[in-house]
Amino acid sequence: MPFTPLHLGVGAGLGLLCFRWLDFPTFLAANVVVDARAVLVFFGVLSGPIHGPLHTLAVGTLLAAALAVLAFVAKPGVNRALRPVGLAQPRSTVGVAAAALTGVYAHVALDATLYADVRPFYPFPANPLLGVLSPTEAYLVCVAGLLVGVALYAAKVAASLRGIETPLWPR
Repeated sequence: MPFTPLHLGVGAGLGLLCFRWLDFPTFLAANVVVDARAVLVFFGVLSGPIHGPLHTLAVGTLLAAALAVLAFVAKPGVNRALRPVGLAQPRSTVGVAAAALTGVYAHVALDATLYADVRPFYPFPANPLLGVLSPTEAYLVCVAGLLVGVALYAAKVAASLRGIETPLWPR
């Protein structure tokens, strides 16, 4: 993605669709943390290709594990912040770990469709996902995800105001 925040569209849409199973804030963070090194390269702090080791499934898995540990520890504080907007969730090891892994993997897979320097299956040099989506299609996936996320959240708020139980967001 030319702008890391575009990954938040996928995070918002898929994260809210899977709210019952995935820890939402962990999923959002996982969709952007993969670009931490890329941002440092972009601003000249590090050198090398923009998409480096974090854009591989092997190192991405380690990144997801570290993120899961941090997210699990931070969960009580995160819930305090998210409770007023109706996005607090029970503390779940499985939900946090699943969110970290799927978020990181979604980011790597999406970038692998666009960029020749992404090597998702390192140490194998090939990127079989390159070209699966055109840049326009990849950006539309991100924007569509954001629109789905906004619509789902609006529906959740509307249902909550009416006192209606929603299947995606159990109380």
